[in-house]
Amino acid sequence: MVHLKPRAERHTEKGHPWVLGSQIARVDGTPATGDPVDVVSAAGAFLGRGLYHERSLIRVRLLTRQPDVDLDELLATRIRDAFAMRRATFPDSEHWRAVNGEADGIPGTVIDRYGDVLVFSTICAGIERRKDALLDLLQEIDSPRSLVQRDDNWLRAKDGLPEVRAVVRGEDPGPVTLEEKSVRFTIDVLGGPKTGFFLDQRFHRLAVRRFARGRRVLDLFSSDGGFGLHAAAGGALSAELVDVSEPALERARANASASGLADRIAYRAADLLDELPKWADERNGEFDLIVLDPPAFAKSRRHVDSATRAYQLLNINALRLLPPGGILATSSCSAALDETTWEKMLRYAIRKAECRVRLLYRGCQPPDHPVLPEMPETQYLKFRVIQKLAD
Repeated sequence: MVHLKPRAERHTEKGHPWVLGSQIARVDGTPATGDPVDVVSAAGAFLGRGLYHERSLIRVRLLTRQPDVDLDELLATRIRDAFAMRRATFPDSEHWRAVNGEADGIPGTVIDRYGDVLVFSTICAGIERRKDALLDLLQEIDSPRSLVQRDDNWLRAKDGLPEVRAVVRGEDPGPVTLEEKSVRFTIDVLGGPKTGFFLDQRFHRLAVRRFARGRRVLDLFSSDGGFGLHAAAGGALSAELVDVSEPALERARANASASGLADRIAYRAADLLDELPKWADERNGEFDLIVLDPPAFAKSRRHVDSATRAYQLLNINALRLLPPGGILATSSCSAALDETTWEKMLRYAIRKAECRVRLLYRGCQPPDHPVLPEMPETQYLKFRVIQKLAD
């Protein structure tokens, strides 16, 4: 049993599913990582039941507020429910996030479905300990051709876990093909970004496509080319894709060719934090639509200030680069940077760029990436489309 310090239960009583080591007064017995434990307040009131992690800053990942619950049975039920919800929500798609961590009650774990290939990743040692049972369950409920573990995440070290990138059940999946409204993407689930692709931006790619007709597009941090290719498919006059990664640009080239869009796409390798301020002066007015989808600069709360400065730099110069009437689609996937802070950053960037804008579109995570209101960390994706106005 885990006993909290006086008043430390307030965080837990509000519904947040993490118990930090700094909140704990003492632990009865010697539970090992992954063992079920009960958590009680300093006064002895039952608060919840979860998985213990002796080496982690997140000492207990709570799964239920009910006592005497078999946690393994609970986890299996939640995974079944998560798959059922996606099938009902996306009946016309084979590609979705099947499990989204704490928001589906499976701590620190995501499972992405690319047709008959499932890719899972976990930073939770308690789930890793149950990996064989998890794989058995996934084979039972979805019969995948391949099960891939994609765990090249530095956060695993915090739970004492090694990095893993391997096919763990079934055959080597090889390239996986995904199509979004005529745009074809070839996904490398072992070598591509994250679990192979950015499923969370797929609604936003379609939103950008709506604004692209007749425009010259600059897709910054383009990765596999998702935004730029959709813009071209939506009638853009041209699209320039920019990323620091040559392998990402090679994947984008292949996707453009497969989609019949290669004639309107150009590619450039560049470090945008260095180059974009120069382009704001040298290439002013060259583009009518800019997509700004940078990586998660804020890996933790201690990086928020530096991340905010980076987002400011990028958004200021993207706005400077646009002519009046130009459109900026801007995004952040930094969970540690909350929406209020990011909105404040964007307003600051607009002032520093000395322009006026209007909001055309406001986006967040799709429904297969649900959010727990009591856990702000689960709401990570921010997306806005704004138009620069004439003075």
